[in-house]
Amino acid sequence: MLKRIETLSRLFALAAGASVALLAVLICLDIGARSLLNVSLQGTDELGGYVLAFAGSCGLAYTLLHKGHPRIDIALSHLPRRGQNPAHVLAQGTLAAMAIFMTWHAAGELLQTIRFGAVTNTPLQTPLWVPQGLWALGCGVFALTTITTTLHAIWLMVQAPEKVSLFYGPMTVSEEVEEFMETPHGEARS
Repeated sequence: MLKRIETLSRLFALAAGASVALLAVLICLDIGARSLLNVSLQGTDELGGYVLAFAGSCGLAYTLLHKGHPRIDIALSHLPRRGQNPAHVLAQGTLAAMAIFMTWHAAGELLQTIRFGAVTNTPLQTPLWVPQGLWALGCGVFALTTITTTLHAIWLMVQAPEKVSLFYGPMTVSEEVEEFMETPHGEARS
């Protein structure tokens, strides 16, 4: 199941990256049109807000699976080994609860928007269900990911306690250095 979640989160991260790249092109076109033709492409700033919300929600799951979310682990290193595993599981569970809360509210907002047929009060008149639907979808993938990782962490704590920290502990300094030194192709830099 984690492999499928990883694939899904990678696709969402790629979609988020592509949307930011398209936004950058649109902004460049808008700047060029303003400078050269004294004309503005309407709605670039509005679309930028939608893209940032979409990219933010779509990147959450990928970031989690690659230990990119910040963790405050000052007390963790002072716990005995037996106390660290429950702390990792608790961290995953707490994140899952927050992700479910986010998704619940995103879905509620989306349903209300659909019910009222709300559109923006801007020149684009964007139906709000479009950006809110993308945001809710990203939050939903994040919630699914956190639920899966929480269940996996619990399973590891029972079946292979020595692996809990490997999967769900914060990155060690050596892991961070190793990640920094790797190229996108997995080869060490010279």
